[in-house]
Amino acid sequence: MRLWLIGLIGFLGLMSPISPIFAQTADSASISLRVDGYLFFIDDEYFGRRIEGYTLPGFRLNPKVVWSNNKHLTLEGGVSWLHYWGAHSYPATTSYGVLPNYSDTSTLIHVVPWLRAKLKFTKGLELTLGSIDPDDNHYLPTPLRDIEREVAADPECGIMLSAWGDISKDWWGTADWWIDWREFIWNNSPHQERFTMGISGKLHYYIPSTDLSLIMPLHFLAQHVGGQVLATTTPIQNNFNAASGLGIQYDLTEPWAIGLHCLAMWYHQHGNTAVPFDNGWGLYPYLKIIYGKRWGIEVSYWQGERFVPLLGSWLYSNLSSVDGTTVFDRTQMLSLHAYYNWKPQNEPFNLHIGGLAHYDIDEQQMQYAVHCALYFHPSQRLR
Repeated sequence: MRLWLIGLIGFLGLMSPISPIFAQTADSASISLRVDGYLFFIDDEYFGRRIEGYTLPGFRLNPKVVWSNNKHLTLEGGVSWLHYWGAHSYPATTSYGVLPNYSDTSTLIHVVPWLRAKLKFTKGLELTLGSIDPDDNHYLPTPLRDIEREVAADPECGIMLSAWGDISKDWWGTADWWIDWREFIWNNSPHQERFTMGISGKLHYYIPSTDLSLIMPLHFLAQHVGGQVLATTTPIQNNFNAASGLGIQYDLTEPWAIGLHCLAMWYHQHGNTAVPFDNGWGLYPYLKIIYGKRWGIEVSYWQGERFVPLLGSWLYSNLSSVDGTTVFDRTQMLSLHAYYNWKPQNEPFNLHIGGLAHYDIDEQQMQYAVHCALYFHPSQRLR
């Protein structure tokens, strides 16, 4: 795995499109100060045996200096600061999941370094090393990656290769391949290394002479917990999620669009017994109506059996997050998600307000959540 990764990076480093990077002169470069961040308030009113509710009030601040040679290479250096209002200490873990357990604590603030290099080989092909900021949630559906990870997890870090663009006159595609390294270990470490690898993308086919398009997604996630230099012999854990399906979108009068999608999902664990079942599945059809980037409504249905989402909400899991042992034979849920996004023209901010309602059919229980976030990204050119 590691040799293969090093070989991939070395191969990309020899690709001819990168060579002009080192031929750029200092006069062609630009330096700017950029502050990305958001203030958020999320209230998850969850009850029952599947998942317990919690509230996330706080902010994430990502100030950084950005250098670019305006052609192939962009470097970013700064920090990512996560803070919850009213928090007096933070769990001393090197990688936040959704919410880490309160066990060992560290300091009043939780700050991690931010360093990113982006190499644009050609139009539509880009390599990111270091801190990763996924666009559009890596194109992953809600059951596979909970959007709350943006406010309750450290930034992804590792390597990502992104590709996008037209394949032919009627075909267009986009995809991410990435490795997010969650836990680094030293020789004779008492804990295990942990990383997640993902491949996610979708193809669009625009049906000629119509306002219809077909969308074919493909998603794969693998989570590895192990390590060869541990102080003790510890079982290696490997877990997998995958999903694929088909969607059809009808573009009404601009900017209206309506889409009907259906995804089949899969769970598998290999070589470990962390979960009391090895294989599972899920079915996720949903209808989405959107008005540009202003607002949207999504109605979905979920049915799953022996399914565990590696990065998604535990609402979609057949294993309880409350005690980690209760297994639900079947999960059936109806959900409604509505949001509104306000972004004044030529202003470096936008306000996002949304609400979700989930009805657990098997437990005959209603769960709901509300969220509000103000995103901002002012930038000032220094040179």
